[in-house]
Amino acid sequence: MSLKEGMPIEFQLETLVKQEGEQESFLYEGMGQIVEMGNWLYLRYVEAETAVPVTLKLSREGKMTIIRRAEQASRMTFDAEAKGMATVPTPAGLMEIETVTHEMLLEFKEKPFAGKVSLRYELQLNEQKLGDYRIELQFTT
Repeated sequence: MSLKEGMPIEFQLETLVKQEGEQESFLYEGMGQIVEMGNWLYLRYVEAETAVPVTLKLSREGKMTIIRRAEQASRMTFDAEAKGMATVPTPAGLMEIETVTHEMLLEFKEKPFAGKVSLRYELQLNEQKLGDYRIELQFTT
């Protein structure tokens, strides 16, 4: 089985959220699938607590997209070189906000195929900081 056909993975994803002086941490662990298409790796899994399908789109060139397919889909793009965009659901509908990437580290190992992603970013609305975030992802086939 190859990455182009898709391979099962085991993953651990930790998210740290700092907003308005409060800090929360979330940990997701489980099984998913990884597929290579062109220059991108697509890591897919379903959040156990919410049953929401999640796709992490990873580029070896320092770009990343997170897509959550809930009732209203959200999409967040990250770029080590530039600001990205996030479309997040709110009670009033989808809102567009900016992602500012402070640090992005993508490491991959070939045999067995495994990876580590470390992302530190903030969200901004009209140049106003909404919070600081950190994502640590580790996976292996």
